[in-house]
Amino acid sequence: MHTGGHILDSFNDSLTEFKSTTLMMGSAALRNLDNSIRGLIERDKTLCNQAIAADDDEDLLELEVDRQGMAIMLKYRPVASDLRLVIATMKISSNFESASDLAVSIAKRSRKIIKGQEIPRVTAIEPLYELVSTMLKNAVTAYSDLDLNQAIALINQEEEVHKMHKKISRKFSREVENECPEYREYLNILFICRWLERIGELAIDIAEEVVFAASSEDIRHSDDIPSSVLEAAANQTNQA
Repeated sequence: MHTGGHILDSFNDSLTEFKSTTLMMGSAALRNLDNSIRGLIERDKTLCNQAIAADDDEDLLELEVDRQGMAIMLKYRPVASDLRLVIATMKISSNFESASDLAVSIAKRSRKIIKGQEIPRVTAIEPLYELVSTMLKNAVTAYSDLDLNQAIALINQEEEVHKMHKKISRKFSREVENECPEYREYLNILFICRWLERIGELAIDIAEEVVFAASSEDIRHSDDIPSSVLEAAANQTNQA
């Protein structure tokens, strides 16, 4: 890649805009998730509707990220770490869009639930939501800073999110099996629990792409974090 003054400045500006658009997607996904769950807990249909309506903007942002990424690759032909960042960012934007889609699904189910009578036990879903929301927030930060330590911490939460999903889902499964009067509402809550777990998984997927962008290691199907990634994370800490 040509690295003359104005060309390099133009490339850096394009890369900054590219990352900014992707971070907008992350912020929107967080907001949509928050509105969908708050809509359920607070029985607020308006919040649910906001999450649903915002999804069109997220779809357009994903298309824009793809457009910007292709333009960067065609115009500047980046190599090494810059190329990895472009590739990882395009994948990460897809994960943010998927998280927003799941928030829409949650909002739609929430609207159905709040049409009926209030279900006091619905608040049992909050610990799972808080865990997943924090994971997605940390995924946004890990990407923004290309922070290997935060990415690794997220990947290590995989078992935690699965265990919490099982624990909370078990409570609502009993109500469905007993066919209590509100069993349809509890069935919808079970769907919401699964979608929350899936958002946690997407946060981990984002963390894996951050590892790829920052260290060149593809760990998507690895059982353990490679020592080379741990060493790179330690170097980041020492340089901070």
